[in-house]
Amino acid sequence: MIDDERLKVYLQDLEIDIREARAVDVGDVQGAAIAARETAFTDVLIQRLGGLCQIGEITQVHLEKKFGRSNSKLNGYGFSDDGESLEILVTIPSRAETLTLVRVSGEVLDSALAQALAAVHASRKPVFEEMEPAHPEYDMMRRMHELKDDVRAVRVIMLVDGVAARTPNPVDGPDGTDVTVDVWDLERLFRLESSGLSYEPVEIDVVATLGRTIPCVVGPDVGGDHVCHLAILPGNFVADLYNKHGSRLLELNVRSFLQAKGKVNKGIRDTLLRDGGHFLAFNNGISATVEELSVHIGADGTGEISQMKGLQIVNGGQTVASIHRARFRDRQDLSDVSVQAKITLVRGEAAQRLVPSISRFANTQNKVNETDFSANHVYHVEIQKLSETVWAPGETSRWFYERARGQYEVARAREGSTEARRREFDLRTPRAKKFDKVHLAQAMNAWDELPHIVSCGGQKNFVKFMDFMKRDSADLVLDESYYRKCVAKVMLYREAEAIARKLQFSAYRANIVCYSISLLTYRTSKRLDLLAMWDRQSVSGSVSDTLESWMPRVQECLTDTAGGRNVTEWCKKPECWAGVRSLALPLEPSLGAELAQGLPLPTVGASAVGRAVGGTKQLTQEELHRQARTTKFDAVELVQIMEWAAKSGQFDERDLSIGSTVLSYSVGGWRKIPSERQTPTVCKIIDAWEQSRTVDDSDNPA
Repeated sequence: MIDDERLKVYLQDLEIDIREARAVDVGDVQGAAIAARETAFTDVLIQRLGGLCQIGEITQVHLEKKFGRSNSKLNGYGFSDDGESLEILVTIPSRAETLTLVRVSGEVLDSALAQALAAVHASRKPVFEEMEPAHPEYDMMRRMHELKDDVRAVRVIMLVDGVAARTPNPVDGPDGTDVTVDVWDLERLFRLESSGLSYEPVEIDVVATLGRTIPCVVGPDVGGDHVCHLAILPGNFVADLYNKHGSRLLELNVRSFLQAKGKVNKGIRDTLLRDGGHFLAFNNGISATVEELSVHIGADGTGEISQMKGLQIVNGGQTVASIHRARFRDRQDLSDVSVQAKITLVRGEAAQRLVPSISRFANTQNKVNETDFSANHVYHVEIQKLSETVWAPGETSRWFYERARGQYEVARAREGSTEARRREFDLRTPRAKKFDKVHLAQAMNAWDELPHIVSCGGQKNFVKFMDFMKRDSADLVLDESYYRKCVAKVMLYREAEAIARKLQFSAYRANIVCYSISLLTYRTSKRLDLLAMWDRQSVSGSVSDTLESWMPRVQECLTDTAGGRNVTEWCKKPECWAGVRSLALPLEPSLGAELAQGLPLPTVGASAVGRAVGGTKQLTQEELHRQARTTKFDAVELVQIMEWAAKSGQFDERDLSIGSTVLSYSVGGWRKIPSERQTPTVCKIIDAWEQSRTVDDSDNPA
């Protein structure tokens, strides 16, 4: 039963987030342009569900168009890495802003589902050719058309600005693809976010699903906080569970954060299709955890499981997905298939402590990176500790670092037990000063000139950020100064997002934001005074004006350099960053006076140490062009070029040494950029290599 008062407070907080997403800036200047509520609502829920690992990397796109006789509507899309799974998102907006739950009828949901799948059906044909290439819906429909033969499953995510009356009626996907529907209304989102858990508990009536109980062996209850059960699960039962609950069963799997949807294991599939009777013998089985388990112990000591709550498959997701595919995709009879399961009942608050360890140690088939368990990584624990002790100037408020999803709401509920105490909490720890590990990773990597990695999406960017943290951990000093600079980078990122909303970009807003920040740090050699930003608790007007003047040019560069490719995918490439780096955009004159003094200046980049006393040198267009030309090559290509150069005999040791140095930059993913003194030599080598290829081609005509 939902607590009406708690729900009211939750809806108020959600409305604040939606209004902030709609406003062109935090202040929301009267009379300024306001984004559509549907767009803002979609944006907020994508962020929340993404943080809860309920959805993959979704590109927000608004499409409402008639293809043939069918009306189509989509609000976003995303593909798995292998292209076999497509997630499409459709929003059902509320007709009026209200703090009560508006009921959305089943007929409306059926219609929205039909319109979403109509777009997928339309993409089977090259309908994108009739659309404007500069618009994001062109990219979406083109991408869906290009991968139409690879897609095996479509997941429709429905975002309901209200409460859904029922689940939509099932429909068929294009060309027999599997279709699953996941409805997220505000009631379901409230239950999940207010539970304090990082997943939505799945309740299973075993008898109703299977027609009988499941026999099990009950392990010794020695730890007090857990007890293990061993069971044999019928293959059809496992397939039915996954068909009904989908990825909700895998939310605590260490790979679910990475949204790893790799190709179905060939060995598992072959056994299911050709030798199902031996599946139990050949397969390692699954490991699962539950919050509650109804077990009847018989006279002979054996148990019978009748109900499960909070079932999470922490190891064996590949096995479960393969069984589901064999049943529903390959139409395989699974009556002779069984899978062994270790089901661990974890009691009370021990779940958050034990489940990650169970997931880690249960996984013996594949190596699991320690970064998969990043929420409990010492880096994030220390950042959280600092957030609890470091106050903003004035000592009246502090920033709140949400290391694990839902911590802010839990703290607010715990400390704000009355209306007065809740107001006190909101003044001391305002929602506007809350940030989480995904936000931090975006801000940090954008500052470190890695916009192509930030463009890969919040989750993938976070994983790369943790890789960097692990590599550089020995050199990190996690003190108050470091924390203040981190928060300043978050403020800079948020300011850029507010400016992008103000400019009302119709497409690629997230990419424009991270690329503009990276370009600013590149051009200023990271000399923005972060501690001054912390002291002000705001970004200076000069920085804001610079970003605002640059963003339209950055947008043009992203679309122009894509050269007809999918812009969203292009933004994930280092070559895209090389193109943006070459932009010769003017800095605001007042910005120079704000740059921090005494910080080391690089010998590379658009702002480099000059021969004059402490001066800086602005690179010429020719020098910028040589930089961009050099960095368009990846490490594999430069290895070939340098091997040719060494064998050609045309270059001396100095030339080859410079080339070798620049090659090392490419191996590092161009995190370091060749200087204006290095690029003439490298371009000379490239010219000669390209000329040799031309001669070879003319000597060997087709």
